[in-house]
Amino acid sequence: MRPLRTFALGLLSTTLWLLVGEPTNAQDPVRLAPKNIKVVLENNRVRVYEVRIKPGEKIPMHSHPPHLTYSLSTARGKYSSPDGETAIGEAKPGEVFWSEAITHASENVGTTEIFALVVELKEPPKKKSK
Repeated sequence: MRPLRTFALGLLSTTLWLLVGEPTNAQDPVRLAPKNIKVVLENNRVRVYEVRIKPGEKIPMHSHPPHLTYSLSTARGKYSSPDGETAIGEAKPGEVFWSEAITHASENVGTTEIFALVVELKEPPKKKSK
């Protein structure tokens, strides 16, 4: 439950409290919500994008690889896991949160637009040589 909490606190609170498996119907958030998400950098190691979710807006079930979220606004979000568990998280501008891979739906339950920067890892960290 702790990874989902970290995500909830970051992305609008930004990300969920629950580390869950990725269901086959979960989608890439960039493809699923193009009006909410704008890719600002992508290469073979990372994908960086801005997320904007207006009060009352929802982003359906989607998945993220390991990632960090940098909150650019005051945010309050509700996050739902595939098994129906929900969590509310809050974030302030400048807060940064780490999350392992996660699948969830997001909803802005606050009164201000959620604005965050997400950095997704595309490859696992390299092992240090001895």
